[in-house]
Amino acid sequence: MRLRRSLAVLPILGLLASLAPFQPAHPASAWTAGSLVDLGQWLSPPTSLSTTGDYATDTFSDPWDFDNVEDIIPVPDVGAFHADAVNISNGVFTAASHDYTELRLLMNWMIRPAPGATPYPVLPWGRDGWLHPIDAARYTQADFRIRSDKAMTNNEMLIRWTSASGAVGAIPFSLPDTGWHTLHFDLTNRALYPFPGSDAVWSGPIVRFELFRGAIAGNPAVSLQLDWFRLHSADSSATPPAGVPSPQVLSPNEQGGADYATVERGNPWDFAGMDDVGDTYGVSNLAINGSGDLTGTTVNNDPSIGLPLGPTLNTDRYHRFTADVCYSGGFSLSDAPGGGMVGRVVWMPHNTGGWTETQDFVVFPGCQKITIDMSTSPPAAINDESSLAPTGWRGVRIDQLRFDLNEDRGRRDFTVQNITLTDDAAFSTTYPITFRDANAAAGTKADIYVTTTKGSYAGTKIASNISVGSGVNVFTWNGLDAAGATMPNATYWVYVVMKNGAGNGVAYSTGPVRVEKPVPSAPSYYVPLTPSRLLDTRTGEGGNISPLSDETLTELQVTGVGGVPQANVTAVVMNVTAITPTGSGFITAWPSGEPRPLVSNINFVPGQTVPNLVTVKVGANGRVNLFNSAGSTHLAADVAGYYTTTPPAAGGRFTAVTPARLLDTRTGTGTGGSVAPLGQDQQLNLGVLGVGGVPSSGVTAVALNVTVDQPTGTGFLTVWPAGEARPNASTHNYVPTLTVANLVLAKVGANGQVSIYNSSGNTHVVADVIGYFSSAGGLFVPVSPQRFIDTRNGTGGVSAMGAGETHTMAMTTSPVPGNATAVIVNVTSVNSSTPGYVTVWPTQAVRPLASTLNPRPGVAVPNQAYLRVGPGGGLDAFNANGSTDLIVDVFGYVVGG
Repeated sequence: MRLRRSLAVLPILGLLASLAPFQPAHPASAWTAGSLVDLGQWLSPPTSLSTTGDYATDTFSDPWDFDNVEDIIPVPDVGAFHADAVNISNGVFTAASHDYTELRLLMNWMIRPAPGATPYPVLPWGRDGWLHPIDAARYTQADFRIRSDKAMTNNEMLIRWTSASGAVGAIPFSLPDTGWHTLHFDLTNRALYPFPGSDAVWSGPIVRFELFRGAIAGNPAVSLQLDWFRLHSADSSATPPAGVPSPQVLSPNEQGGADYATVERGNPWDFAGMDDVGDTYGVSNLAINGSGDLTGTTVNNDPSIGLPLGPTLNTDRYHRFTADVCYSGGFSLSDAPGGGMVGRVVWMPHNTGGWTETQDFVVFPGCQKITIDMSTSPPAAINDESSLAPTGWRGVRIDQLRFDLNEDRGRRDFTVQNITLTDDAAFSTTYPITFRDANAAAGTKADIYVTTTKGSYAGTKIASNISVGSGVNVFTWNGLDAAGATMPNATYWVYVVMKNGAGNGVAYSTGPVRVEKPVPSAPSYYVPLTPSRLLDTRTGEGGNISPLSDETLTELQVTGVGGVPQANVTAVVMNVTAITPTGSGFITAWPSGEPRPLVSNINFVPGQTVPNLVTVKVGANGRVNLFNSAGSTHLAADVAGYYTTTPPAAGGRFTAVTPARLLDTRTGTGTGGSVAPLGQDQQLNLGVLGVGGVPSSGVTAVALNVTVDQPTGTGFLTVWPAGEARPNASTHNYVPTLTVANLVLAKVGANGQVSIYNSSGNTHVVADVIGYFSSAGGLFVPVSPQRFIDTRNGTGGVSAMGAGETHTMAMTTSPVPGNATAVIVNVTSVNSSTPGYVTVWPTQAVRPLASTLNPRPGVAVPNQAYLRVGPGGGLDAFNANGSTDLIVDVFGYVVGG
């Protein structure tokens, strides 16, 4: 049970009959736009797409014509505050108004926890202004048809709005008689404002919009009726246009695609039986009714319905929560029986024994479909402000999950019809985009567009000139554009433009659809990038705010971010770091959507921060999975480059060289003879062209095995192109006296150098070049990760290595072909008896003066390597000291060169 708070609707005082100054309920600085969620879809289509030019039509595909209950929710104190006898009938909204009645066309809920306390917003859903802000720059005109059964001649009525910053503005008006009146207001005309210069102007994102009645002597009940309301652009009709199509996109939608309980548990939470109900609290009379719904009565504060889980819930994938639920009684947010109409989703993170929860969201009498996207930005915005453990939703392993119906301390009947927790809609072959014209206008044609930018109308056309019939229309999308070209794997928002002789209309999907066609293991070019951070679970970068617990994965988006394009990407190169783990374990990276392989990329012990370069094939959804085997650990991931089937302007082909030492601060190699460690906050620039087998020109990146030796502090190294600003990324992490090696694919600066920065203490730095990228050489082919060698159990026919021993490893076995010229492997030493080094190089070549990794007792030490193979596809491994087991996992190979 969470901490209690006094729940009350936040009143926003307006202009009274005396024209007192308009007072906002809270200062604009109390909280900022986007502090809870992103401002969502700034839907503001150009006139070429929407001649209706109407906010409600453009945003909800549903004008404020009051032919359905979504236009103004006809529940007292919900859609109409301080009103009763609220209803919608025959296209007319009616409410019995009183002093300070609000007719809420667009609402944003706020709750004040106690008298005088700072209010806070609740989690938005449905037609909330935080999800669907009004673009005040486009929608500037208000026209509506209104009637009152009593004359109001002293400006008792207001148009009132609240901006995202909390500023409130208003325009007063009168209703001189009891007839119908069609009124027009230019919301940008400051002459209409009661106190020009002191009121909020019509500008920016508007998150609340309503009609307001001030005080009338004696507070009489006045029946107000609305026939229609248009909030529209200056270049569109003041009255509802006739015959113009009113498109609606039905799918994809915010309810998403694949459902966790259906797919993973094999039994949806449809409440067809009591096996869909877990532990409950504060409810009685639970039963399954004749319609197959769960019914009951809430009897205590915080009543809840447990949702039974099956296989581990992947919170990165299943993030769209939808509850179909009905409530009886009246509406109130007071902390008393009959009040507390707020709900939550609550979960127990693995091995914590404690609950964490979403922010409140408002529920109300009647039946409603509540959809909450649990993946928020910032990630902790999903959590209640009093949560002791604001975990966010992504990357969290969940032991228990429940739906808290409300906070009513009294008795209230309820019906839960269905609950889903879904992925975005996704397809690999085809997907049915469904849409309709609500006006059923004759002669209407439709064009369909998709865009990767939510809210954008600069999309790609995927269908043209479709005849729109009555009812639901279906366009089966195969992932091609209208010209037949393949669209890249990505997450797309859909919008449909309809046209006929009367005008145009446009509708946006309420949810996206993801194209995820299989990514081929095709020969690919490398494109180096200046390192960029994609994930940091300590800060929320990448969408995760919690460390990965044991046996937990996160799906990291790697295409379309950090300089990596959406299209034609086959693999990414990242430096992944396990930070302050609580146990001993490993991290595995592999393509999202594939089974987790028996490989490891990083191995760690408690408290140890360990980095390693990862080259991993990209999943069809543009993501790679990162799995933690034990304990909990924070993760950081910095992208260094990507592989693509599209030839770059220069470079991209790999040439492996026999490892050669370019830098050793212990001997003065690469430093002009200076023998000194790299000091704190110091950097050195290392020339990498024309040395160690690397050409003097035409090189875009080099593969360097970089080792820190004898560090005196705890810190990190960063390697990046010389001449560029140092990025927020790390290459190595180290602790005092620990020798650590890590592979770096370093983009070469314009001066033929790379920069190396040391964050803390003093440390010697060694760099061995093992290859380079240019316009000559071989192409990389990513494969699903696979274990080739494990001397602990004889995998690959290789045994444990003693001091001074060299073992030969065969690498050209499936999926690596016999014509491979190099392999990309992760080499790990385990069970090492003494500190030392291991060198891996092409069979039949002379062992180089270089190391691949540095084993040490009691710790598994990994390092990635890009290695040329010798005749017959072999590699030789040499162990310098003591004994050690060796593990080799393959992530790809090179052909040609």
